[in-house]
Amino acid sequence: MAENLFAYTAVNAGYSQGTAGAIYGERNAAASALTAVKNKIFNPKLNEDPAFFNFFDRNNSRLVLRQYNYSTTDLILNRIIDPQGNWAAPLHSKKWIGVANLHGVASKGKWLFGTGYDLAKISVINMDNQYKQEHEYAFPADFPDFRPPYSNATYHGEALTIGTDGYLYALFYVNQGSGYENYYNSIVARFSVSSTSGKLTFRGYVTVGKNSFTLDLYDNKLYVCSLGGMQNAGSGNADTNLCIINLKKFNQSGVTTVQIANPTQKGDFRDISIVNENHVYIFTGHYNGNFSSLIGSIYHTSLSNITSPATWTEIISVNASGYLWGIYADGSRLWFIQGTPIAIYNGTPSTAVSADKTFHILDMSDYHGGHLNSACFIAPSLPMFFGVSMSVSSKSLASHIRLAKEARELAEKLEKRE
Repeated sequence: MAENLFAYTAVNAGYSQGTAGAIYGERNAAASALTAVKNKIFNPKLNEDPAFFNFFDRNNSRLVLRQYNYSTTDLILNRIIDPQGNWAAPLHSKKWIGVANLHGVASKGKWLFGTGYDLAKISVINMDNQYKQEHEYAFPADFPDFRPPYSNATYHGEALTIGTDGYLYALFYVNQGSGYENYYNSIVARFSVSSTSGKLTFRGYVTVGKNSFTLDLYDNKLYVCSLGGMQNAGSGNADTNLCIINLKKFNQSGVTTVQIANPTQKGDFRDISIVNENHVYIFTGHYNGNFSSLIGSIYHTSLSNITSPATWTEIISVNASGYLWGIYADGSRLWFIQGTPIAIYNGTPSTAVSADKTFHILDMSDYHGGHLNSACFIAPSLPMFFGVSMSVSSKSLASHIRLAKEARELAEKLEKRE
């Protein structure tokens, strides 16, 4: 059955307004059979920074659309959307005062959790009470059991997920002071969740790399990509890494760090997507000398070889303009958000491959010279199997929007110096 598989937002060339659309088709169809549906939210137009997130309300796949207006107090309503319904008529619209610049969501039972970049808080939202926020927690101030490892630290909420163990995991990346030039190692914190009240209890943390932004869950492990510092013009960071956190051994000794040879040439770890034990995709890259192009590669490997980068196979190379970059493999296709185009590859490629279909900006919007602003893969709604909910939401590239904004600002600063 054909359905909306992928949600995206695009903005015009001047970053003054946005639109939302979907890529539509059957989940196991060839890429050539997919189509883009423009302007699914049309009146009024979206603002300059809209983004989608996928989550589950029990067995029902849902989207939340946030619009960011660069304020921590003048917040815009978050729209809860049935991804297979009418996007212009949200199921609910709510402000969550604990979240400004939403970057991650996760759900467990009736509780939806959200975190944002600006306030470094976790909001607890009751989906059974019209999606009303019932609690908010500032990190780290509201968790006295957390012993901060840094002084002069500024925390940013970056991603959330519910582990297979039932704990809530939150990724906070940490700046030294303000700005995004200097970084401490990022924090992955663990919280237990009260099923009745939704209240959180801090249960420990580990550190991962500098400027981290992914929190991918697979087989009781978390996979965290870290740029290793500020995005550079002309090279990657020597400290870039992929950290693998064993949730059965949630302490620093349970964190495995993967580094690539010649990272300044190969680029920073930018994304990871895991289909199964035999198909793992890793994306690395860095910008050229004036941020006009990203130079990088997508590699194929297996879980058993993930710690041996020398064995990885390069399947896609890229040298193209754009700022939003990410990958997602759903078992039927490999999706590559390639700046602004979205390139799709059939199956689970393991050798060099060319795109089977590419959606360009005018396929997805009416904005000539526009930009893709967010990308979100939509999980199907799931039935109950033997009384157990198997809801696992799909990946949103919200943290990649932050990297895109930073790269644009760095490009503008570099241009003013010249």
